[in-house]
Amino acid sequence: MPWVRSFASLSEFFVHHEDVRRANRLGPRDDLTPALENALWRNVQRGSRFLSRRIDEVGLDIVWRGTQQRITVRTGDPVAELNGSPGELLLYLFGRQAAAQVAVSGPQAAVDAVRNARFGM
Repeated sequence: MPWVRSFASLSEFFVHHEDVRRANRLGPRDDLTPALENALWRNVQRGSRFLSRRIDEVGLDIVWRGTQQRITVRTGDPVAELNGSPGELLLYLFGRQAAAQVAVSGPQAAVDAVRNARFGM
C-alpha cells in the first residue's frame, strides 16, 4: 500500500525535524511550500482518526487555519475544534501538544477532554 509508506515517511520526517528545530530554539518553520502544506494536510486527513483514537466521549473537528478545509474526525457532543496549519496539526496529532501552535476551542468539557487526551501512535 503506497499511501501507507508515503504517510509514514513524510509524517515521521516532518515531526522529527520539528522536534530538533524546537529543541534547539529555532521555532517552527515559516517557509513551507504550498505543495508541502497540501501533503501535510493530506496526512492530517489520513491519520487523524487513528492518532486521536483515544478520544471517545467528545467530537473532534480539525480546521486548516486560514482556509475552508475542515474535517470531522470524531462524532460526539460536545465538539472540540483544533485549528492550525497542517504541520502544526500533525505535530499535535503525533503527541507534541506542548510544542504545536494549535488553537483548541469549543465547550469547556470538549476542550478539556481533548487537552487531556493522549494522541499519537
